[in-house]
Amino acid sequence: MAVVADSGDVLNVPMYFLERTEEWETIKPYNFQYYPKEDFPRHNLQHSPCTTRVGNIRSHVPQPSLDVEGFEVQQLVTKMTYSDFLDDDKVEEVYLRELEKHFLDVLGAKHVRALDYQLRRKSPEFPYFGGKLPPRPQPSLMTHVDVTPDAAKKIVRELYKDVADEILKFRFEIITVWKPCRLPVKDWPLAVCDARTVQQEDLVPTDIIYPNYIAENCMVHFNDKQKWYWLPEHGENEVLVFKAVDSEKPGSWPCPHGAFPLPGQNETTPSRESIDVRLLVMYADITYPAPER
Repeated sequence: MAVVADSGDVLNVPMYFLERTEEWETIKPYNFQYYPKEDFPRHNLQHSPCTTRVGNIRSHVPQPSLDVEGFEVQQLVTKMTYSDFLDDDKVEEVYLRELEKHFLDVLGAKHVRALDYQLRRKSPEFPYFGGKLPPRPQPSLMTHVDVTPDAAKKIVRELYKDVADEILKFRFEIITVWKPCRLPVKDWPLAVCDARTVQQEDLVPTDIIYPNYIAENCMVHFNDKQKWYWLPEHGENEVLVFKAVDSEKPGSWPCPHGAFPLPGQNETTPSRESIDVRLLVMYADITYPAPER
């Protein structure tokens, strides 16, 4: 499928979506993140590329925000260097703590907790791995939302147990913070979708199965009413922030995202390297138990 530039700041690019079939009316999509011992298909996802118009975030007037479009660009100065992102201890001890403090202040929350992170270093064979699991986390080929509202409540209950009910009485959010580890990004950048343009029937809850637990996210059907955007010329101190769940806005759909091939990229283009961090943002005015580090 061709990758072309449209007039102005708009790109026409292939992005991968879950196919619309009647199967999902009776069968839930699933995806194993390991090789099951049984002779069982690793996933039942049926996806295909759709030509998608992707606009320039910088041309969006006014600039998008978390509480309206479901995504925004923020300035964040970090102590981390490129090599630091390859060190799990430094990511945990420095970068995650920087994010927790930053969003505690910016969002006016009472407590922010980093849930997990993925360091994505694109392999040369991406996106084709012959049905095998990739050797390390890759750019997200399939458009999706990171977590469902029900799964978000389950996360709060698992982490906070005795005080979970009190936390859930107040607003809570799950957001993702995306940052390139090296610049410029000329290879499979990330696109995000204006949450206001997502229809309920575009979202399909999906089981993501790990050896010790099952998570739930949403795969996304293509809809030509969706409005997608990306951030060209990503700055050193810029992070792209997007929302998966906001308990205060149940009528507002979350922000899907996914990677796409950039016009002009080829085998000589430096591979994308990025880090994305999921944050649990809580507004209950209580004493939060210290997390186990």
